[in-house]
Amino acid sequence: MVAFANDWGTDPTSKHHLMRLLAERRDVLWVEASGMRRPTATSAADLRRIVAKLRKMGGGTRPGAPGMTVLSPPSVPFPTHPSAQRLNAVLYRRAIRDALSGMGHRDDPLLWVYTPTTARYLDRIPARGLVYHCVDRWWAFEEYDAAEMRACHEILCRRADHVFVSSLELKRDCVGLTDKVSYVPHGVEWAHFRRAVDAALPRPAGIPDDGKPVIGFIGMIDAWVDLDLLTQLAVQNPGAHVVIVGHARVPIDRLEGVPNLHLLGRKPFAELPGYLAAFDVALIPFMVNELTLAVNPIKLREYLSAGVPVVTTALPELEPFRGREGVDVVDDNAEFLAAVASRIAARPDVAMRRRLSDSMQTESWPGRLDTMLQQLNGHF
Repeated sequence: MVAFANDWGTDPTSKHHLMRLLAERRDVLWVEASGMRRPTATSAADLRRIVAKLRKMGGGTRPGAPGMTVLSPPSVPFPTHPSAQRLNAVLYRRAIRDALSGMGHRDDPLLWVYTPTTARYLDRIPARGLVYHCVDRWWAFEEYDAAEMRACHEILCRRADHVFVSSLELKRDCVGLTDKVSYVPHGVEWAHFRRAVDAALPRPAGIPDDGKPVIGFIGMIDAWVDLDLLTQLAVQNPGAHVVIVGHARVPIDRLEGVPNLHLLGRKPFAELPGYLAAFDVALIPFMVNELTLAVNPIKLREYLSAGVPVVTTALPELEPFRGREGVDVVDDNAEFLAAVASRIAARPDVAMRRRLSDSMQTESWPGRLDTMLQQLNGHF
């Protein structure tokens, strides 16, 4: 099987979890697809990514998870330029053919696509089937070419033998293009996060151990995170610590200088249960817009698996959790602040943490993968 996705070495998302599990059953070639936006010559971050990509391109294949081989094929980083698309199609075909040959495979593979720009290369890649796993409303990202992302999405929907979507909003984006679409919500690495409840994990550096409540957020700090709300939350709760764990892709100047707001930066996935064990309440402070209306935040299930109560803005995929123990789905910022205040006034005990974690045990990634493979029938 050939999976087209982002870099294998990044923070794990749904694609990483599912492909790692799939590689336990079949050989998987993980293709680090070319970027979905045109790089900016003046961006230091873009230049660093280009250099890193070029280094990997020259290294052939490398091992990923057990049963997985990772390929970073040579490509031109201009996803919307027709000449670049044609050249990349040739480069991808050759690199994938050679990689599969090196893995001892001669038969046409099943293609499993996450990155929509792969749609422009499909004609050049022999395959016995195509799966499109749609996990985001790609045309709603500010940094992508909306018309190109929508066009590639439509191509994939029409050509795929099956389409999986992680939210009902995404399913609505697909149903007019295909009748072979299944809604499979995200799962969770339940056993990994359960350690926050059962294991005696040391308190991470950066979280004060002074008995005060800890309000926490773990994840990418991007345009959809309400930074003003986080600042207001810290200012209105001077007797608590607000801890933010994650890499920032947007300026966060407004968060700096708030005495009880702790910016800890990105932490390895393996260490996240230790941070969650210190949280009294966890946050999903997402703005509600075209992009987030279609997201299914994995972090909700991760928070609950770690036994941490959650306060979240009212995203459609989280509405089924409204009213469940340990979850506050709120409709505006005033309700958000009030819900957090209530949670830190009644901090969770061990029994509650275990109940919240137990409620997620049936939502693990292996179960999600089994559901998907049942839908594919003869294609696997």
